[in-house]
Amino acid sequence: MATTTFYTHITDPVSFTCRLTQKVYKSGASVLIWLEDESSMSRFDQALWSFQATSFIPHEIWSPQQPQLIAGQLVLLSYGTDLPTIQKDWVVINLADVYWCDAPQIPERVLELVSTDLDEIAAARQRFRTYRDAGFIIEHHDMRTQK
Repeated sequence: MATTTFYTHITDPVSFTCRLTQKVYKSGASVLIWLEDESSMSRFDQALWSFQATSFIPHEIWSPQQPQLIAGQLVLLSYGTDLPTIQKDWVVINLADVYWCDAPQIPERVLELVSTDLDEIAAARQRFRTYRDAGFIIEHHDMRTQK
């Protein structure tokens, strides 16, 4: 069954996303970071190369118009409103206002990152309800209580 994990009240979304991506990648999973627009994608592209002084996260920018994802472990960045078909075992880090329960192939794991912005929190609440109604297992981590 598909699972969505909400990480809420994130004060530094770029840094948090980089650390989370690194953790998921090191676990052996492939990652698709889904962004709102090209500008956000460029910002995260730079951040993944430089967020740590002594290492980086290897990644590629991917166009959903490409017919198939390359096999093997990857970290891909992409954006858009039309969700692509991806392999079920990929982990999606969703940084856009889209619903992965509507994707052609529903991923087994979706990570939803929510900042402290009130509009973003309201949108995340709607995504939470939509995922729950679609039968996803829902997990929640309030980052205000994390060190």
